[in-house]
Amino acid sequence: MTLSCILFRMLSRHVAFALALIGLLAPQVAAAQAVPPSPAPSPAPSSSAAGESPTGGAFDMSKLTPEQQAALQQYIIKTSQNPVGNIAVIPLQSNLNFGLGPYARYQYNLNVQPVVPFMLSKDMSLIARTIVPLVSQPPLFATPQQCANPGCAWTFGVGDIQEQLFFAPKTKPGELIWGAGPIFQVPSASPDTLGTGKYSVGPAAVALVMPGPWVMGMLATQLWSFAGKANRPGVNSGLFQPFVNYNIKGGWALTTAPIITVNYNAPGNQKWAIPIGGGGSKTFKLGDQPMQLAVLYYTFVQKPVTSPQTNLRISFSLLFPIKRGFDLKEALQEAGVTP
Repeated sequence: MTLSCILFRMLSRHVAFALALIGLLAPQVAAAQAVPPSPAPSPAPSSSAAGESPTGGAFDMSKLTPEQQAALQQYIIKTSQNPVGNIAVIPLQSNLNFGLGPYARYQYNLNVQPVVPFMLSKDMSLIARTIVPLVSQPPLFATPQQCANPGCAWTFGVGDIQEQLFFAPKTKPGELIWGAGPIFQVPSASPDTLGTGKYSVGPAAVALVMPGPWVMGMLATQLWSFAGKANRPGVNSGLFQPFVNYNIKGGWALTTAPIITVNYNAPGNQKWAIPIGGGGSKTFKLGDQPMQLAVLYYTFVQKPVTSPQTNLRISFSLLFPIKRGFDLKEALQEAGVTP
């Protein structure tokens, strides 16, 4: 079977599932935007339309100058690239991994990772990021002779689910943006060969700056296992994701966001997986719905045997700018345009 046939079968196998997830998650995100996080009274909105969304609300977009409209669109795009930004995102991240295992096999991984911010107060937000991995792969260590007749069956299922929580204070334009909190991982894998079999917990943190057309920063997490199946090895792993986005006109951006992982329990040169590469993204609207498509390609300069040689990452995201806490005047000032 040719590689193109394999890719077509794998992608078509998950399209219906991905579309169903969008239909399921989108109403929940909309509800999270619409419902106030607390019944406590809040200050009345100012005349600058604070608390309204750039896609709807009290102010009239048609009254903005073309320069202001372009700046506002750029602000929304940069906010979508900020892991702790005031925007809800439903990304479907397809990872086509090539060259896994000692026999250089292919794996497909779809990460469904909705990101929803909640305003705890006017000075603090909580960003909840859930990662649900769906994995389809052949047996990585079966020999070609074992797979020759009748063939090796592929395994498809859910991996271990993660929940990342970032408490992010409000910052002024030009200041360092940051967030920190806990990360939890549960042994939800089915079949369990797709996961660690352990309950794990640890810290997560992100920091970034957004000067001009740039969005640059680093996200890091650490997991330690504390319970789970006794016959599975313990978890002591880290993840580091530097990201750089350079935004250009028309909603286009050049980007790199390699996911560097380390398994501190692995022996010798099997600890680190380090990819290098990048790609581009395009933010656009379909009707009134903002969305984003990104394509990135990475090759691994250091890897354990269970990591791929190369990775093609295709991400499709729905963007939901949050209505609460939005200040038009502040957004235009941050974009460098006079309100």
